[in-house]
Amino acid sequence: MKAVIFPQAHTLSIESVPDPTCKPDEIIVKVASSGICGTDIHIYKNEYLSDFPLIPGHEFSGEVVEIGSAVQDFKLGDRVAVDPNLYCGHCNYCRNQQFNHCSNWEGVGITRSGGFAEFVNAPARAAYKLPENFTNTQAAFIEPLACVVWAMQRIRINPADKVLLIGSGPMGLLLVQALRHGNASQIVVVDKQASRLTLAMQMGASQTVLADENQVENLKAIASDGFDIVIDATGVPRVIEAAFQFLRPRGQFLQFGVTPIDAKISISSYEIFKNDWTIIGSFALCYTFLPAIAWLENKIIDVEPLVSHKLALSDFETGFKKFMFGETLKVHLTIGD
Repeated sequence: MKAVIFPQAHTLSIESVPDPTCKPDEIIVKVASSGICGTDIHIYKNEYLSDFPLIPGHEFSGEVVEIGSAVQDFKLGDRVAVDPNLYCGHCNYCRNQQFNHCSNWEGVGITRSGGFAEFVNAPARAAYKLPENFTNTQAAFIEPLACVVWAMQRIRINPADKVLLIGSGPMGLLLVQALRHGNASQIVVVDKQASRLTLAMQMGASQTVLADENQVENLKAIASDGFDIVIDATGVPRVIEAAFQFLRPRGQFLQFGVTPIDAKISISSYEIFKNDWTIIGSFALCYTFLPAIAWLENKIIDVEPLVSHKLALSDFETGFKKFMFGETLKVHLTIGD
């Protein structure tokens, strides 16, 4: 089969590799659509949890073409999406319902071969059947949307809270839609690209602010006392540091964007103490595929406008580099269409 390979950091190629084999508890999925994610950039730069060489790709869907001998819940031809986060189920974290901190965690497309390929093997327990009317675009968005579901479970949005969201890339635009259906009275979005801010307004933002030399002044004018919730969806350390100036006393700060694994920020411990701040992380997802599917099936979340490029597997390098430099929104590889 053809697959994208990251042989080592800062290197990629498209190669012919052996088809995956199917263990008794696994299925083989013929990949239909696979999304490029910001985490893939961190993996490419060796800023995440992966080893090389690797077939990346953790946002994908497709058709079941082979079934392991111990699998009973799937049949050939089923359309599925796969949760890339594989938990052991028996470590202390799993036994305490903290599955996404599993001591024996594996990630499809992160620590084992993923969906930037024609075929991928995965444990059947990680696969979810798709509603009949799902498009391949919707199906490939289940994983990133499941991360948004987990973030919404992590924070507490009280009635009439004012929310500041920094970053309106594909994940930020999913967050805007999720926040729109919560208790927030105001959703203010910041980004350096005006076109993305226009889309944020269409997705449900109350106001937008361009990230320029007037950003601080404009945000202070909107919320002079600060925001109840500030969410970073950029993963940029200097942006994260600066974001705390917009957080009001007793506010919640949510770190949603993925930073490089060795990144550091500086924050005043006294300010955390004095302001009663709550700082919350949101790592990946935690059995949140089903709510994500429900959001999509019931048209709570619209993902079609978030895809700017659909490319063949052979065009991966072009799409990946455009995505890396912020020249796209979501890029989907249409592998099996």
